[in-house]
Amino acid sequence: MRLRQLEVPQEIWKDKRIPKEAKLIYSYIYSKGFDKILTDINVGEIQQVINIKNIGLRKNLKILEELKYLIYKEYSNGMYTITLN
Repeated sequence: MRLRQLEVPQEIWKDKRIPKEAKLIYSYIYSKGFDKILTDINVGEIQQVINIKNIGLRKNLKILEELKYLIYKEYSNGMYTITLN
């Protein structure tokens, strides 16, 4: 995942308010989001990058949403639509 760090905006890596696992989740989402909108991203996909459960993922996505990095909507259990800002 370290190679993907160069593609993610550097401001997120310097932001001390964001936990490390939230930064890894954001970098995964950012690297997959070519058109700024992701559909059908699920917990299983992100679990390949970081060991996390749905509750932890939702908590980290909420942190990123409060800091205006993304907008998410859970349309089914563990399935998310994410829009990057």
